[in-house]
Amino acid sequence: MTDQYLRNTTPDSISGAVSACRGIKNSLVLINGPHGCKTYYSFGMGQTLPKASDLWGIRGELSVKDAFADDLLRSQYHTGSVHVPATNLRYEDFIFGTAGQLRRALDTVLQDRDYSLITVIQAPGTSLLSESLEPLLEDVSDRTGIPYLYIESTGLSGNFDKGYDDAVVKLLDRFARKAPAVKRTGARPSVNLFGLHDYQRYLEGDLEEITRLLDLCGIDVNLAICADCRLEDIRDLYAADANVLLTAERCGSTRDHLRKNSPIPVIDVGWMPVGPDLTERFVKQVSGALGTDCGPAQKYIEKTRAKIFYHIAKRTGGRGLPKDVRYAAEGEASMLYAFADYLTGYLGIVPEALHVLFDGTDTGGEEPLCTLLKEAGCEKALKSDISKVKDVILLGTANTIAHVLSYSGNVFGIETMCPSSGYIDVLPKTCLGCTGSLFLLEQILNGMRLLRAWE
Repeated sequence: MTDQYLRNTTPDSISGAVSACRGIKNSLVLINGPHGCKTYYSFGMGQTLPKASDLWGIRGELSVKDAFADDLLRSQYHTGSVHVPATNLRYEDFIFGTAGQLRRALDTVLQDRDYSLITVIQAPGTSLLSESLEPLLEDVSDRTGIPYLYIESTGLSGNFDKGYDDAVVKLLDRFARKAPAVKRTGARPSVNLFGLHDYQRYLEGDLEEITRLLDLCGIDVNLAICADCRLEDIRDLYAADANVLLTAERCGSTRDHLRKNSPIPVIDVGWMPVGPDLTERFVKQVSGALGTDCGPAQKYIEKTRAKIFYHIAKRTGGRGLPKDVRYAAEGEASMLYAFADYLTGYLGIVPEALHVLFDGTDTGGEEPLCTLLKEAGCEKALKSDISKVKDVILLGTANTIAHVLSYSGNVFGIETMCPSSGYIDVLPKTCLGCTGSLFLLEQILNGMRLLRAWE
């Protein structure tokens, strides 16, 4: 397995913390660090523009003009991008302390628009100063009425999922009410979703698809943590009937926190529902735990199976996908397991290379992946170098796809994570559930056609 390719564009643990806190509507995420930190987390991750949800103010008024105001983009704290401002620390701030510049930055940025939460994330170098900045944040919070969250350095070049996971725990610990809210009489059961974040390529479509599947099971979504949720939703976390944990690597500390502190049960799924088989297992597991009827969801899944069979048979004459088709993918071990379960276990495509990102934490995500690959006789895929594959369908970030195209050629890329190539999605897309099964099949069929045309 390679672990050194594209290190300059692989998100670190601070990216994880930024992603978690950015996933709260109308939140301000400010990095207390120099200009370089802001540049990396704004431009390096390919998220230079405001989220669509940020354009809607707390009063429900569309504020496009304010979001793209020239004076905002030219300010020393935003410098060309409204995404993740920084305090823009200078040499003297590391000598005399950062409190003064932090206060000036907050006073300026908080005038831009209405915010529901202030999150200040210390850059690694700033954390070495060992300043006591929480009294300053408490003063700003008291004056503005906006709650705050303070995160010390989560480690330079550390694990993205660990940074995300730790930030989620801090949000729960600080804002989730300890006692469960009073449930409405006769209300349908509801769940909280954990493991979704905006580094996924199709977060909006992912959430829509999971919500649709659960709705067919008679279950509502109370909260999708850090997936464009409201701070008030986090406060009412325990109004739900269960916590559903998806990708294992993103929910390690969260799982421990919930099992220790949550008055409602934890349903540990451990992977994303990719493909009809895992989607069916997902709805059965959640529906079974809450005692609802998942029959309508299963009918939806069966219709998807029929569509998959139809499109493959129509284009291959009922012989199945050609045996020479190969794919490569990158992601967490549990995400690779989900992709492999569908692409290899269901569609019969052999993996050329599978690269595990953000590994190094003992979450149990690799064991199912290794078992699946062993049963399929494809163990060598985990040891193959993804940067040297060719003649494959490649699932990953736009950076990885571009890198492989530069050196290998004849690769058809499917973007599954950010940063993206800049393709404009007007309609929400997803790789999850039934809709995602068909979307991936569509991409694979077109990829096969183009790979053969390029030969």
